[in-house]
Amino acid sequence: MPAEATLTPQQADDALIALFTPPQPADPFPYYETLQEVNRVHHSAALGLWAISGYDEATAFLRTPDLNSGPRAATVLREDWPDHPSLRMYLHAMVTLEGADHARIRGMASRVFTPGKIRKQEPAVQRLMREFLDDIVEQAEGGEPVDLVDLLAVPFPVAVISEMLGLPHGDGKRFHELAEDWSRVWSGLYPEEDLVRADAAAEELSGYFIETIDARRAEPRDDLLSSLVQEAAVGRLDEDELMALTTFLFTAGFAATTNLIATGVMALTEHPGELKRWREDKSITKPAVEELLRHTAHTAATSRITTKPTVVGDTEIPEGAHVLALLGAANRDPEKYPDPHRLDLTRDDAPHLSFSVGAHYCMGGNLARIEGAELFPALIDTFSEIEMAGTPERRDVMGLTGYSTLPVILRR
Repeated sequence: MPAEATLTPQQADDALIALFTPPQPADPFPYYETLQEVNRVHHSAALGLWAISGYDEATAFLRTPDLNSGPRAATVLREDWPDHPSLRMYLHAMVTLEGADHARIRGMASRVFTPGKIRKQEPAVQRLMREFLDDIVEQAEGGEPVDLVDLLAVPFPVAVISEMLGLPHGDGKRFHELAEDWSRVWSGLYPEEDLVRADAAAEELSGYFIETIDARRAEPRDDLLSSLVQEAAVGRLDEDELMALTTFLFTAGFAATTNLIATGVMALTEHPGELKRWREDKSITKPAVEELLRHTAHTAATSRITTKPTVVGDTEIPEGAHVLALLGAANRDPEKYPDPHRLDLTRDDAPHLSFSVGAHYCMGGNLARIEGAELFPALIDTFSEIEMAGTPERRDVMGLTGYSTLPVILRR
């Protein structure tokens, strides 16, 4: 028999180009599989970067101390970055900070965004969830299609994080639109028209939060924003850091849950056996939420710059290398997850990397878990049937997965 064909490094390069050239592929997993087969720690000389697609390799790399931020490096490559409010605000955001600055800001955020304060939101999560579900029941009556992104995946988590920060959530849809437009520049890969949209969004977000922060200075409340304002009052944050941290916590507070709801419902409609299993046994809710998070990571990749030679697996990555850790690939690594593309709501394999790992572990992860654990059981109890009513539109923000629309028919 002829020998099985072996994939080449050029094919791995082609896969990377396909993954990170707009528009993003609807199904990235064949490209991830190519990278895993060629080399789980792949060096592309043509593209000038390294790509890590294996679970163990990505986990080990992201836990390496003293890595620098890839998005920060990409942003400051633009000589005109000071002229763009979206880039200036992003460079003060926690996700791009490095070393002592990152530790200081993250430590401060951790003091006001504590697990205890997140758990205290459970009654608010339940109340808001019920309000949104009741509204959807009315709109879905008679078998009319509804858009679950517009009616639930966006406004529900935006309302929760708005309440935590002490913001009115009546304008939640507009907040979400602005945050989405600002996030268009986060990957460092964007057309100029996206930069224009991001700058306009950053200006509007800044204007809104400046007014709100001034109001908290005058009349503090028992909310996260007042806590951040107090940190600034005692000199732990300057004004740029306060603005960036407020907007970033707001965005991080809903982004993961928005994606979890949309991709989770989509996955359940594609795996009716698993949906039936969850309906009949709510005790599987905790692993079910983790499996939905694993199945589609809301951030496809995270990038770092090495500050010293770094060994990953049996490969040495040199100092100053630009490295992509492909979280979506790691979450479907066949060496870590048996039958990795199958949705298994009781899977108890390795923890997923959807919230990354290491110093930049996503602070919104625990809130997303709480929201998912409350929402999905209530959703599948409220509606006996969930049926796709058209083709969902995928998000067009580079590096972020999910859907911008999800048309469904819901029956009681």
